[in-house]
Amino acid sequence: MPLAFNLKTKFMIKYLSQVESETITEQPVKIEFEFNNRESIPEGKDPGDAIVIRPITVRTWFRIRPLLLHIEKEDLDKLIQKEGEANADMPEIMAKYDELIIEIVCLGIHNKKSDPPAWFRDALIDNTTWEDMRILLNAIIYRIGFFPFCNSITTLQNVSPLKTEAEIIAAQNLTSWQVSAKPDS
Repeated sequence: MPLAFNLKTKFMIKYLSQVESETITEQPVKIEFEFNNRESIPEGKDPGDAIVIRPITVRTWFRIRPLLLHIEKEDLDKLIQKEGEANADMPEIMAKYDELIIEIVCLGIHNKKSDPPAWFRDALIDNTTWEDMRILLNAIIYRIGFFPFCNSITTLQNVSPLKTEAEIIAAQNLTSWQVSAKPDS
């Protein structure tokens, strides 16, 4: 059993309510987890029997935010667990954002200045289902602060030039500026 709460939706909602209250009180969230496939875990490393998600630091938020901006708002809304919701689009959404979701989950769990260890990423991939990843993603989003996060993402998506000509122009301007700022040789 990969996650202890791979139960019916009403139990998931109860769990997420608990996560939300722990977010408000800045407590870490401990999710029981069994790493049954230990092939990706290096000798001497023990991931334990739980995944602990601590309140997300500002540094981690700055690393996660650009990744979250690449998820369309409608898809993000579908990824966030809601009471009584069974989303038929979930396989397509997970396939669309697979690497992105794994990166966000790894960064959120690691929650440090350094990059998450490659072995941990591999161990997560080898021991989770997409539903497990969705649950971990939800826990991380709640650790950020759910409602302020959604409001800020919506605002950023409305004014963000990502994936537009403005992004290309900004990169060209930066290159041009760096060339002109070089001291004479």
